[in-house]
Amino acid sequence: MMIRVNLNPARKLKKKTGKAPIVLFIAIVVALVSLGISLMAANACDDERANVESQIAANQTEISAIKSRIADSQKMDKARLELVDRERTLARLASIRRGPQFVLNEFARLLSNPRDIVARKMASEEGWLLAWEPENIIIRTFKEVGNGEIQIDGTARAMDDVYEFWTRMKTSKLLRGVELVEIKGSREAGTGEQAQSFMFKMEANFNYNTKEGLALLDQITTEPQPEAAAADPSKPQQAAH
Repeated sequence: MMIRVNLNPARKLKKKTGKAPIVLFIAIVVALVSLGISLMAANACDDERANVESQIAANQTEISAIKSRIADSQKMDKARLELVDRERTLARLASIRRGPQFVLNEFARLLSNPRDIVARKMASEEGWLLAWEPENIIIRTFKEVGNGEIQIDGTARAMDDVYEFWTRMKTSKLLRGVELVEIKGSREAGTGEQAQSFMFKMEANFNYNTKEGLALLDQITTEPQPEAAAADPSKPQQAAH
């Protein structure tokens, strides 16, 4: 029986340990590759995060601009509403001033006889008695007793004068619902002559701030004046009734 004895162990050990650097190198390479991949992934995440943050900042800027436009629009709406309120206030003040003025001017027209041909023709067609003497009517009181309602108290020489005044008021565009509330015999304070005391109630367009009042005011102010129509040589003139 033969026993083999290794008389050179250092050689065998050298042969076994010769592969260690290769394995270590491969491990280092793998680690470096893994690190590179990790760095690349991290850089990609950073880039994506930067893009997202940039997009968020842009959106916030756009949102701020929209909010600013909304605020400006709200300011404009508020200013427009304030302007409308001021216009309504001015219209209300103007109506208070102009309404009674037009009504009083209308009564001055009713208590006078038209002079030009066209106006006399129009008045005659409305039933006015052109030979009537308006000074037969004396207005004692003229007052507003309600929202657009007025009351007139006065005296007349005869019943015919009261009837003519009533007829003329019914043809007015500013007056409606003319009603003779009271009439009774009386005497003139200064002369002692027989007279008729009367009271009329009616509605008048004092407030031109309403749609109907403004339409009526436009109609009155845009109608041609009788004097202008009579002075127009292109229109034939007719004889008075």
